Amino acid sequence: MHRTPFSLGTIILGGGALFLIFLILVGVALPASWEAEATLVAGASPEELFQHLDSPEGWRGWTFWPDSGVVRSGPETGSGATLSWDDEELGSGSFTIAESDAPRSVRYQVQVGRSMRTEGTIELTPNGTTTRIAWHESGDLGRNPLMGYWAFFMNKAQTRELTKGLGKLAALGAETTVLDSERNEAPADSGSTGASR
Repeated sequence: MHRTPFSLGTIILGGGALFLIFLILVGVALPASWEAEATLVAGASPEELFQHLDSPEGWRGWTFWPDSGVVRSGPETGSGATLSWDDEELGSGSFTIAESDAPRSVRYQVQVGRSMRTEGTIELTPNGTTTRIAWHESGDLGRNPLMGYWAFFMNKAQTRELTKGLGKLAALGAETTVLDSERNEAPADSGSTGASR
């Protein structure tokens, strides 16, 4: 019987190391980029929806944001409006509106850390009394070999998140529609019109 100069423990550790190297090499080969897209028809006008898209504050009403270390910069609305953060749990990053075309579309950029970057566009298309919202997002997770595996699952995972976000945006647009309707139906304040005695 042929005997190996290596112990069973050494063979197991060596095999595990080779398997780990294999996983890293595969991760490096996998693309770190991803894309996601979602659409929804909302019962609100493009103008009513756009006010929730044209500023970082508007986005905070229907998407998730860090709770601490948040700083605003740039204009209040439109191109250049930026919100950055340095959160203990979520790390550092920034959200910037790159282009604004009221009330049709908004393009934005998100930077997380030094390597993770996301770009997205939301387009509003009127259709009678409703609006079709199309949200497209793409990103690059950087060259960390483990991110290749993450990117592999990001397409479906992020599509689900975009769909949830559009549902919240549509709900906000519907609330705005109701408020505007109630405001228009309220009787005007005519002031004191009684005749003097």
